[in-house]
Amino acid sequence: MARWLLLLAVMGAAWGWQHQADVRRWWRSQVVGVPAPAGVQVITAADCAPCEQAADLIEGAGVPVARRAIESDAEARDEMEATGGRLPLIIDGPRRMQVFSEEILRNWYVERGPNRELLARAGVYREGEARIPVLYGTDWCGYCAAARAWFKAQGMAFRDLDIERDAEAKRQYDVIGLPGVPVVVYEDMIWNGFSDEDMNVRRQWVEAL
Repeated sequence: MARWLLLLAVMGAAWGWQHQADVRRWWRSQVVGVPAPAGVQVITAADCAPCEQAADLIEGAGVPVARRAIESDAEARDEMEATGGRLPLIIDGPRRMQVFSEEILRNWYVERGPNRELLARAGVYREGEARIPVLYGTDWCGYCAAARAWFKAQGMAFRDLDIERDAEAKRQYDVIGLPGVPVVVYEDMIWNGFSDEDMNVRRQWVEAL
C-alpha cells in the first residue's frame, strides 16, 4: 500500500511540474479567490504586432478577449514559458495555440458558422452522420497525396473524394466554391492547400482535452 501511495505522490508531483501554470491558475481561482480571465486569453507583450492582430481578429468575431501582457502579468509569462516561449499564446478553455495563423483563427472564430450552413447546403454531411474530415482532391495532385498520407499517419478517419471521378463530390466541391485542390473540410473549417505544420496546429487545437 505504501508503495502505491509513493507512486501516486511521485506521479502527482511530475504532473504538477509539467503543468505549473495550470496549478497556479487553479490555486489563484480556488484558494486565493482570483477568477480566471473570461473569454479567450491572448498573451502578449509590448510591440508584439501579431499578438494584437490575433486579439483584434477574435474580438472582431464577437468573442470576448482578455489581453494579458507578460511584462505585468507573471502568470501570463509562466504560461508562455511553459508552452514553448513564443508569442502570441492564445488560450481558449483547454486549447492552446502558440502561433499566429490568421487563416486558422479566421476559420475557427469567424467562418465556422457560415461554413456549417454552406456544408449543409452542399449536402456534405447527412443528418446524424459523423462529421469526419473530408478531402476533395484528384489522383494527380501531390498536395492531395500528402494530405491523404497525413490523415492515414495520424490514424484519422476521413472521406477521400476525387472530384474528377465522382460527380457528387464535384457538385459539393463546386458549391463550396474554393479554387484548386485539395480542399479540406475539418470541424467546419474549410480551406484549400495542405501543409503538415498547418494540419498539426489545427488538430492540436481541435482535439485539445
